[in-house]
Amino acid sequence: MSRLSYQLPILGYHRVGPYKGDHVPTVSGEAFERQLSFLARRRYCVLSLEELVTLLDGGRSLPRRSVVITFDDGYEETHSVAWPLLKRFGFTATVFVTPGEVGWPGFVSWDQVSEMAHDGITIGSHTMHHSYLPLVKDDQLPEELISSKQVIEERVGRPVSFISYPVGGFTSQVQAIVKQAGYLAACTTNRAFSASAVDRYALRRVKVTERDAQPLLFWAKVSGYYDLFRQLKHPS
Repeated sequence: MSRLSYQLPILGYHRVGPYKGDHVPTVSGEAFERQLSFLARRRYCVLSLEELVTLLDGGRSLPRRSVVITFDDGYEETHSVAWPLLKRFGFTATVFVTPGEVGWPGFVSWDQVSEMAHDGITIGSHTMHHSYLPLVKDDQLPEELISSKQVIEERVGRPVSFISYPVGGFTSQVQAIVKQAGYLAACTTNRAFSASAVDRYALRRVKVTERDAQPLLFWAKVSGYYDLFRQLKHPS
């Protein structure tokens, strides 16, 4: 698959809400609302990751004017700001949480995670400790990749089928463990071993920031051809 090929956009958000002066990529609630309105007005279909994987497994062509919405880290604003707006527009999303950080100040609680999960939001793993996986020792990878999945499933009462690699980093060994653990797919950032094919265990995403409050920039990111404007990074 070349960079000229259409790739269904998987949008990657972090915090949605007031900017707190830290390093976290943040989109204001007002900008997020405008982005969802943009998708609704132009009749975009917001797919779940489950639906995307089904399309990929079936070898079917990816529908144009479709997107997937994801959130990393599990900030409290995902529950208090982003989720109510998603519900207003009738859109679904996947929220990747780090069990070791759930309940910390500024992050969602387990009750909030469960509330979103029981309302149709897909909950995925973001590793146990938000670790950069290429630097994690081999004997610690099972805790990051497998135990995190098990903890979330026990606390939420729902299967965890997806994982997001922190900062997008992964290796072939990481992918092998993710497959063995029973994940259906994994999300990265703009990283891949090769751009010639879609890798279900390294689904590339488009990061969304406050700058994308500009309609033209947001349109470029949901067009399916945004790879024309960015350079592929190595997984590690």
